[in-house]
Amino acid sequence: MTPMARCWLVVMAAGLGGCVYSPPAPFIIVGNEKVVSINWENSTLGSDGALQAAEKHCTRYGLKAELAVQASRFEAAYRCV
Repeated sequence: MTPMARCWLVVMAAGLGGCVYSPPAPFIIVGNEKVVSINWENSTLGSDGALQAAEKHCTRYGLKAELAVQASRFEAAYRCV
């Protein structure tokens, strides 16, 4: 195998390695101690991940998350109760 072919083989292998794992995009989280809005449009975790993110947010205040309203297909608001 020529050195140039070997180089291209390494480049192609490195490029394919990036396709193996794609980490989930972050949620957009806006809130305070009473309510939190989670947008998961660009996340691969979906609404279940959004609930977990809301729980994590409300836990900062010693509270639990409760669904208040599904604002759109990719956004929900949760009350911290």
